[in-house]
Amino acid sequence: MFNFLNSGVLFAAAAALIPLIIHLFSKRRVKIVEFSSLKHLREMQKRQVRRLKIRQLLLLALRMAIILALVLAFARPTTEGGAVGSHASVSAVVLFDNSASMNRFVRDGNLFDIAKQRTDRLLGTFGESDQVKLLPVSATEAVGSWTRFGSAAVAKEELERIGPGYGKADLQGALARASDLIRQTANLNREIYIVTDNQRATLPDSGLRIEGVEHVQVYLVELPQEDPENLGVTKLDFGGQLLVPGHEFEIVAQVHNYGQIERRDVIVSLFLDGRRVAQSDAIVPAGGEQAVRFTHTVDRGGFHAGWVELSDDKFPADNRRNFTFRIPEQFAVLIVTGDQAAEYINLALAPAVTVNQYWSVKQARPEDLGGINLTEYDVIVLAGAPMMSDAYVQRVKAAVRQGTSLLVTYSGPTDVAYFNRSWAELTGVMIDEAARADFTRAGYYTLESVTLEHPVFSVFDFSPGLPDLKFFALPTVHTIGGVKEIASFSGKRPALVESSYGSGRVLTFLGPLAPSYSDITGHAFFVPLVSRMAEYLAADLSSYDTDLYAGMTLSRTISLAGSISGSMELLTPDSSRYYLTPEEAEGRLLLRAKPTDLPGIYQIRYAGQEVDRFAVNVDPVECNLTAVDAGQFALAIGAMQHHELPPEADLASMISEFRFGRELWQVFLWIAAALLLVEMLLARGASPEE
Repeated sequence: MFNFLNSGVLFAAAAALIPLIIHLFSKRRVKIVEFSSLKHLREMQKRQVRRLKIRQLLLLALRMAIILALVLAFARPTTEGGAVGSHASVSAVVLFDNSASMNRFVRDGNLFDIAKQRTDRLLGTFGESDQVKLLPVSATEAVGSWTRFGSAAVAKEELERIGPGYGKADLQGALARASDLIRQTANLNREIYIVTDNQRATLPDSGLRIEGVEHVQVYLVELPQEDPENLGVTKLDFGGQLLVPGHEFEIVAQVHNYGQIERRDVIVSLFLDGRRVAQSDAIVPAGGEQAVRFTHTVDRGGFHAGWVELSDDKFPADNRRNFTFRIPEQFAVLIVTGDQAAEYINLALAPAVTVNQYWSVKQARPEDLGGINLTEYDVIVLAGAPMMSDAYVQRVKAAVRQGTSLLVTYSGPTDVAYFNRSWAELTGVMIDEAARADFTRAGYYTLESVTLEHPVFSVFDFSPGLPDLKFFALPTVHTIGGVKEIASFSGKRPALVESSYGSGRVLTFLGPLAPSYSDITGHAFFVPLVSRMAEYLAADLSSYDTDLYAGMTLSRTISLAGSISGSMELLTPDSSRYYLTPEEAEGRLLLRAKPTDLPGIYQIRYAGQEVDRFAVNVDPVECNLTAVDAGQFALAIGAMQHHELPPEADLASMISEFRFGRELWQVFLWIAAALLLVEMLLARGASPEE
């Protein structure tokens, strides 16, 4: 089979007609020689004209052939076989796995270093005319910089710059980018090389599909494989606790054994604020998990960070699990008065100035909100859902969107139409009918059920039963949107409903607090219930979210009083500093933290003050080092035809056996050069036309 790799150049073959056109339209130069008689020259003239025409036709044919040979050379003619010409050029994509699982130790040394050495040998097999592209497999790598082919020398330089990553392998994305590159090439030999540890957990959901491209050879560069004897900390659980200085809190670490041997020698340590504060021994069954519990306290508020760490093994990346949390120095609460319930809530939070240790409580009438910065408060309490102007309603909503939490209580005088119009969107509650005012105390509603695992109720001991609270009248309501009903009255009426609005949390208590409607304010359960709801709303529960992984795109909500100008500083675990500009979205101040490709503790600072702290970890998917053999791996990626390159193989000779085709462009260049030489000799020997 004979074809052209650069067939677009064939249109230039029309240039071969230029010498013919010049020949047809050029005028002959005739030299006139005066003779006394021409009768003796007639026979000689016929012979000379015949020779002249033959030479002109030869020169014309040579010049047309030279142009045609040059055009064919640039069109890169190829054949799939034969002994003439040079080997067909190669377009190769090398997928190099630099995910977290590659940075582990095997019998022959560090697996990542072994992979780099084998890849360097592979790149040495390509020639100067070959196109090569090295694509990292880790999801933490930027895609935009890996879009064009280059030489093997450039690929070697890229390999030198690649270090071990901590992100998850994105084999599916890497295969898609390799397919796009291969589809665009014109070379006859198209090859994809995969250098990976064949980790089962990171195999793509669907296989390799390269539509419209033929002769794609897939090569699997084999690396040393060993039994996956590995331990890792895969999860940290704070249990939704509300953290308060001086009060004990619990951290539960899940230690997973991915090996087939029970581990009885595991040492698990808890570090907090840079110090080892606790240590425990653990026995982890083969293929199973073990929960390790730590109990500790902190003596101050503010940001805190730490990690749970295992003793060393062959895969150190998953031996540490980082966490952060923040305890406000003092919770600020604004109570907007709507009925007498405001005073009861104020007394529950701050019964006296001398014991007001954690709460800074302020009361304000709805008409006084104009001079108050609502974003300075952790919790806003709308006691009795008081009526206020639409402008103030929008200010409250904006504060909640930015992260301020909201507690709304119902009272008998609450205006139903106003509540539904102004607060239903935030609370997720629609009032169908107000609580009756003409009730008797003959019958009453009581607290029937609570969600015990919710942070508001998790600290209470309800073993004798729920508190005997009496509510003599209740509103008829229904919930809208994705709200959670975490407590209910008898008769299946909602009692406490939780919703979210922007970055803020909203609790709505639907039992009237006034003594004329209920006895809750005189019950011993009232003060701890109000304190617990306020603590839950004020606590920054998202700050000890440990499910942030290396390479993820993270958007952090920043809470700052007042407006900001300028950029914020991101401090990474390796002490690098990046300056980022926040953006406003739906009333929230968002900062897209980047880069986050290292596990550890990140800090965000503004004007010299720390405004956020978060922890990044290795994805637990990378902790399972179980591998599949080359055949299973090839089947999973859809490469039905593949070639395995064992460690001891001579890569150059083995790969050359699977390549085919010859390129003839050099042959046509030599033909053009030979024709040009003949043309020069023939044209030089020609005498002027007489």
